[in-house]
Amino acid sequence: MIVAHAVGKRLRGALYIHRNAIADLPAAERELIERASRLVEDFSWNVARIDPGDIVGLLDYLAFDSDAFPALARAALVDVSARSVRFTNYQKSPNPLILHRKELLVRLDHPNRAAWAALTVELELLGLFRDWNRIGRREVWNTMLADAGRDGQGQMIA
Repeated sequence: MIVAHAVGKRLRGALYIHRNAIADLPAAERELIERASRLVEDFSWNVARIDPGDIVGLLDYLAFDSDAFPALARAALVDVSARSVRFTNYQKSPNPLILHRKELLVRLDHPNRAAWAALTVELELLGLFRDWNRIGRREVWNTMLADAGRDGQGQMIA
């Protein structure tokens, strides 16, 4: 189940937020992400995931702004308390993890937020988000989009 947070989205107990919206978080969550990012200074990321227990995932989604459902390219899983980091590279995955509802991750004044939210509503009305356990990978999602007469960006196929 996805729950909207004041900023960001909650999914399975984790809070996801875009890097540019971190300033809108409460101080404790903001500080946790800052501490995690200091442990991986050379790692490029655009989304943070805060898990229970001082665990922060710093996630690098390809083409976050331009792709309607960006693919996860790389991740750094940081245990802030233990000061340990595990890196994972997904760039060669034939069926990468993808991101939905990205409008929830950005600030309310983000210039693309309204368009992204409109696409989400449109696809919700088609029933594409009903089975959220199946839609996390590109192959299944693209098949579902195609079955609904949509391309990989969620747009109607002419």
